[in-house]
Amino acid sequence: MFKNIIFDFDGVIINSHDVQVKALTESYKVVCGNGTPPYDDFFRLSGDSLKNIFEQLNLPQAMVPIYQQISRDNIDLIKIHVGMSELLRKLNESGCKCALCTGKDRSRTIEILQYYNLEKYFMSIVCSDDVQNPKPHPESLLYIMKKLNALKDNTIMVGDGINDILAAKNTGIKSIAVTWGDIPGDILVDYKPTYVANTVFDLMTQIYDGRESNEQIKYEFSAIQI
Repeated sequence: MFKNIIFDFDGVIINSHDVQVKALTESYKVVCGNGTPPYDDFFRLSGDSLKNIFEQLNLPQAMVPIYQQISRDNIDLIKIHVGMSELLRKLNESGCKCALCTGKDRSRTIEILQYYNLEKYFMSIVCSDDVQNPKPHPESLLYIMKKLNALKDNTIMVGDGINDILAAKNTGIKSIAVTWGDIPGDILVDYKPTYVANTVFDLMTQIYDGRESNEQIKYEFSAIQI
């Protein structure tokens, strides 16, 4: 069983897709006027900092604070993916160390975690503005592993984005790509994650690394609605 589990936030634990689309659309309209922002490319770069994403997409940095404020104003539109709160609770009860590694800035991350009562589940939280080099650079994951006193062979990264998989590879740890986020599963597979999870049950099984039977996992996590 993996004892140290590092989770991405958006697309894995929370569904913030509608908020992100709204913030990107409205901030683009305010700064750029007419036209359509590059939605697909925006989500493809998920995991990096907002500043870096906009820079790579040649979007004005003036959009960043507007995007962030729109996101804050619509925090109630964010949903927790079914089963994830229960999974985090059970992992904590099992003695696992859970951490969060997100491309969001710290102030918005903490605000969302507190709003949805999720902060208590994470022993370490690293955001894009906590490091010099966000995902896919290994700095964030290495920082978390040092804080958790984690070894590479019992640590795994759970993400829904290309940058999550690349960050894990760059750190030398295994990864689980979940397919309920914003990047299609067939694209994620091209980046060769260690495992692919199509459901929360898949995710639980892979965290256990196949060492316990499915029946035992079903029993221990029976409260989770998959």
